Amino acid sequence: MGGKTLPEQIKMSEWTAWLQGQKWFVRGDERLAENFPLVIEHELWPEAYRRTALMDLVSLKQELGPGYRAMAELVLRGLAGTILTTNFDICLPKALNDKQPHIRHVAEVNRASGDFNEFSPFARAQIVWLHGKTEQYTDRNLISETQVLDPALVQKLIPLLESTPLVVVGYRGAEPSITSSLLGPDTGLKFRHGVFWCHRAGDKAHPNVDALAQRLGQNFQYLEIDGFDELFCDLNREMAGLQRFSLPSADAPAKQFDDQPITDATWADIDADLALTTLRQYCAKLERGAIDSMQLKPLMRELGLLIGAKGQESPSAACVLLFGRAPGRFFPHSVIAATVADKKRRIFAGNLIGQYKAVLEWFEQEQVNPSIKVKGRRQHETRTAYSERSLVELLVNMIVHRDYSIAKPSQINVVPNHSVRFVNPGATLPAAAGRLRLGPDGVFAPVPQFSDLRNRALCDVFFGISAMERAGTGLTDTCELAAELGGAATFAYPPGQDSFVAQLFRIEASAGSTTVAKDTRPVGTYVLNLLPFVATPQAITHIVLNVTRWDELEKKVPLAEAGTFVFEWRTGDLWSFMPEVLVNTLFAPVAKGPARKIPLCEVENDRVLQAKFSWLTRRHFEDHLRLFEARGLIIEKDKNGHPARRAYFTALKGGNRTIIYDTPNRRGVRRDVVKRRGEDHRAWFECEGFGYEVVRQANVWGIRIKPFYMFAKRDGVTPLPGYMRTSKATRRIKFDRNANVESDLSFWARFLSQGSQVINIGNRFVDDLLIEGRFFTLDVQEGGLADGFATQDRRTA
Repeated sequence: MGGKTLPEQIKMSEWTAWLQGQKWFVRGDERLAENFPLVIEHELWPEAYRRTALMDLVSLKQELGPGYRAMAELVLRGLAGTILTTNFDICLPKALNDKQPHIRHVAEVNRASGDFNEFSPFARAQIVWLHGKTEQYTDRNLISETQVLDPALVQKLIPLLESTPLVVVGYRGAEPSITSSLLGPDTGLKFRHGVFWCHRAGDKAHPNVDALAQRLGQNFQYLEIDGFDELFCDLNREMAGLQRFSLPSADAPAKQFDDQPITDATWADIDADLALTTLRQYCAKLERGAIDSMQLKPLMRELGLLIGAKGQESPSAACVLLFGRAPGRFFPHSVIAATVADKKRRIFAGNLIGQYKAVLEWFEQEQVNPSIKVKGRRQHETRTAYSERSLVELLVNMIVHRDYSIAKPSQINVVPNHSVRFVNPGATLPAAAGRLRLGPDGVFAPVPQFSDLRNRALCDVFFGISAMERAGTGLTDTCELAAELGGAATFAYPPGQDSFVAQLFRIEASAGSTTVAKDTRPVGTYVLNLLPFVATPQAITHIVLNVTRWDELEKKVPLAEAGTFVFEWRTGDLWSFMPEVLVNTLFAPVAKGPARKIPLCEVENDRVLQAKFSWLTRRHFEDHLRLFEARGLIIEKDKNGHPARRAYFTALKGGNRTIIYDTPNRRGVRRDVVKRRGEDHRAWFECEGFGYEVVRQANVWGIRIKPFYMFAKRDGVTPLPGYMRTSKATRRIKFDRNANVESDLSFWARFLSQGSQVINIGNRFVDDLLIEGRFFTLDVQEGGLADGFATQDRRTA
């Protein structure tokens, strides 16, 4: 105890023998924890030494335990809100704060006497330090200090304890300040929602706890657990996918620009399909479980994207920027201006999700990120001039960290054979100004694991869709990635300019060549002819009818109100995505019994149900295709008049048909989708079309599209006989190269989505049937035979 020996060098037998020799020591293994305040009172003095010893004790010297991480997950999903603790360590605030920006703020109560400003019975994430907090020098450790709890704190907690269950974990109940002041009879609490006191097998309950159990009767239960970590890890695992949405306070001030309500905007200004698609990705990334259209608004309220103000609900600035149908109406400057050599100017407008995807496609152009041959010691390889990930990091940084209150666009300029320059409106924030060491020209080196979030809501969503990683890694990663490829990256806040400038330099060219450079692995992007579903209903509804004829069903049921469904007339089975209550109501006159809801997880494990799901989603897709009949796209019919799972364009008034559409690189592209061939009575038409089927590949449901050509008669509609179509298709196939196939897929994606990011093929009763507006892509690191000598024949993986 004299300080000559380090504590970790003292053997347990030595310090236990010393403790047992003290007059104040409470003997008995089951009461060992009761000696903590006694040790503090008798040995840790004077007060300054006590403070130093306790601060060292509560400091985090190793990684957080899994129990604290699991508890933070439960708080994130809204399954726990307020945590009362008698501990002094920082594990709990550390675990919760690591969930930022998804948990906006962790309220801390009773850090000092009278510190109740942040307390709320409805707080999403709240820590109540029952005995104060060591860091604020207000912790209560002595015997006299743990006899009574602050009466003002007790009065604050009574309504919370009266209205919610109380689960006690890792606490013996020795202090009268808790078992008497807070949980005792003087408070009048009956704990109608229950007290669940957890203890390990073999542990003997403290007399204070036994007295509480006897007083509460059936409202008190002992629960045997394996341990703190085991309990919360098991709870988190068993409750995976469950979440509860909290209601933010309407009076809470918006601290950042993107949190401000846009009172002129309404829900009609928001692309709900895009919001649902994006936030489903968000919830999947954070393991919050799937959401449907009914849960969309509650989640957006929790995230601060919908704000109640002055008696009405308005989208926040972040909501309009992320999901707005026309965000330029509210933020005309929220665009990205991109140039190559200060020419070929292109403006990326629309919402931020759309801008992000469009700029990523622009980055793939040869003039932006060209392919170069890199010389190694023994061989050369071909790769892009800039790391794709570096470009993505700087793009995301530009989108989420710019100051949208400044009426200036963001800018990207490509200097050929040299660099890519990103300029973003926004001066340094106070926290960044204190951490970054700016040179005379404003240049700075990024600080690992540090970030000052200017737009917390934007960062929250972009992290949730895997576009960015944890705060503080983006710029550091950019430097490392650029250096690995022989280039460099610089960052600056130029003096006198309210802007941030990032510049990415490519590897040095060899002898002035624009295509050969000095000095890893290429990545190939593969496009599958699959339009993936990004949202599907979480259940399919099944009902059995007592009719077996379609005309009989039409007479008894208002089918115009029934939306899209599949009716198997031989068996009377009907399948729909509508909620079971609507199916029961609409088909009541012909139902044999009540409708049954079948969860999607059950569908995915049953081949028969998978076939029904595929059939039903195909019907929805065909209903969507019928919307294009006015533009000449029709569904081919088989000999029985049923859809043949193919669609094609028809002639326009006996002549060619031209479709005008936009690509990522060009606007107003003209494409002749129907071409007249031959003259007079020998005339025929070459019509573009595609086959379709709903499939499940690699656990992803989607619609597989197979482009083809339909050869039609002189009317431009009726297909030629089969033998003639086969002959013409054989001659036509020699023109189908990879570039043509890619162009065909790009066209069909743009046409079917009408330029939107998602395609809604549901109806008024089904809001959760959404398809991605582009084909499924997969990035694959290419090795294979590309690792041999330069003289070898090579191919990619």
